[in-house]
Amino acid sequence: MESPAKFELTEKLRTYISRYGINDFSEEHLKKVGISLKDLKENFHNRQDIVSTILEYERKCFEDIFNKNNFDGYNAIDILLLVSNEINNRFFNVTPSVTMALASAYPDIYENHKNLRANFIYEKMLINIEKGKQQGMYVKDISSELMVRMFIAKLNDIHNPEIYPPEAFTFATIFNNLIDKFINDVANEDGKTYYKHRKQLYSVLNFR
Repeated sequence: MESPAKFELTEKLRTYISRYGINDFSEEHLKKVGISLKDLKENFHNRQDIVSTILEYERKCFEDIFNKNNFDGYNAIDILLLVSNEINNRFFNVTPSVTMALASAYPDIYENHKNLRANFIYEKMLINIEKGKQQGMYVKDISSELMVRMFIAKLNDIHNPEIYPPEAFTFATIFNNLIDKFINDVANEDGKTYYKHRKQLYSVLNFR
């Protein structure tokens, strides 16, 4: 696990990369996003270290949301709605463009990140499907493993610019739509009715 000091710099580094790219870190541009060369030298070994830390931070934020909303006794659909709500709040203005740039420049580091994220999501979504089946919200005879693998495949497409142009979609918008489709795919009629009502309630509560 990386140090808090390194993680504190990641949002600023994401901003820097979105504006100036990953190939050059000029002192003038760094100052514009609130970072000094001293900050970089004290906290990072090289560009690969910067990329690894940014992706690890993204993963940690993602995992924290799922871990926070993995409540025993909660309805499986409510858990996914809570996760979607947190994703929307935390990643509302985040486009996939930075991650795309990192994946293009450092494919090996990104591939490792993608695999670690997929393994985590696999376990969480598998638990959710089994919970939903036990609660009578999800179709009993669906293949839990197949549905989760299909979800992960679609999640990996978030960073495919041909499918989701980064200037057109935020991470939160894409993820929330994936959750919506997932619930509609796995829910039985009772689950879909419950989801419809709860989704309307969440929309009212989050209206700004």
